[in-house]
Amino acid sequence: MHAPFVAVLSLLLALTACSRDEPPPPAPKLFAEQRNALEQAKGVGALQQEAAEQQREAMEQQTQ
Repeated sequence: MHAPFVAVLSLLLALTACSRDEPPPPAPKLFAEQRNALEQAKGVGALQQEAAEQQREAMEQQTQ
């Protein structure tokens, strides 16, 4: 009794999965805000590194 039930259930699942005529919905934009914040943070990090390098160069010029 178990095998026919599984076979019928598998057949029904296969038919319902393949019978869609509509296009799939667009993928949700997951974590868009977090990605934007990360990109902004990377930009801030680059600015901090550039400012630190300029400060080191200025200190080296003063010591020479």
